[in-house]
Amino acid sequence: MTRSLLSVLSCALLSACATTRGASDDAALESFLESDPPSLVCDGTRLVGATSFSETCLPVEGAPRLTVAGMELMDAPLRECLLSKLPVETGPVEPTECQQGAAQVLQGRLRQLGWLEATVSPPSGTPDMSEAQLTVQLGSRYRVGLLQVERTEDSVGRVAPQRILAKAYAAAPAGAWYTSGVLAAMHSRVFQMKKFRAVWVIGGEPDPQNKVVPVTIDVWEKPHKPKKPKLARHERPRPVLPDHCPRRGAICFNGRDCHYDQQSGCIVCTCRPACW
Repeated sequence: MTRSLLSVLSCALLSACATTRGASDDAALESFLESDPPSLVCDGTRLVGATSFSETCLPVEGAPRLTVAGMELMDAPLRECLLSKLPVETGPVEPTECQQGAAQVLQGRLRQLGWLEATVSPPSGTPDMSEAQLTVQLGSRYRVGLLQVERTEDSVGRVAPQRILAKAYAAAPAGAWYTSGVLAAMHSRVFQMKKFRAVWVIGGEPDPQNKVVPVTIDVWEKPHKPKKPKLARHERPRPVLPDHCPRRGAICFNGRDCHYDQQSGCIVCTCRPACW
């Protein structure tokens, strides 16, 4: 079982991103998709894919945007966010190379937001001037399905599964879209219980009939620390004074003044003088 949320998301949401380019371009795409999350956020999900794609395909501000077909029914703010900062041609290179990279980046973004069946294709053959540079087939958007809790082999199960599920459902209420942001929120809420060494949130096999994805929350609990027994007041150990030290139990009407005498190694207490 995969033990990394990032690898799970990459596998579940970006596994179908195929490329027909050479090995060097594949490496550039892999580096691009695995780059640090940028400030691009759509529908509450921070998306990967807003940094440079290669030396000749860069998301340049003010550059002409690629024409995209198939996203017209999507809400305008979400569509604008998804299409922002896609790789475009900025150097002496065939435009189709940047279009193929932009297609894979956009497809990865859509799958991070729950469109697990989405495909994005650049034009085939010689593109016509009236033909869109990218064609999107969204398919169905998936929701979070059944949640279940699993434990590693050495986990003793002191935390009740109901408590874990309550935290997870708080991040993914009924009808929540299956997005990388929702999975990250579930992980955060469960891990903040401070009962586990590690927490893994893993998407299962998508259900194409019901358009849901089951999610497994695998936890590894912290070792149990026995509580220190509380001693009764009369059982608490008291400091033992040397035999030669004077007693300090005398009753003083005005209180006592105590100090440590280094020469005798004793704490010496005297009654305070009365104030008349």
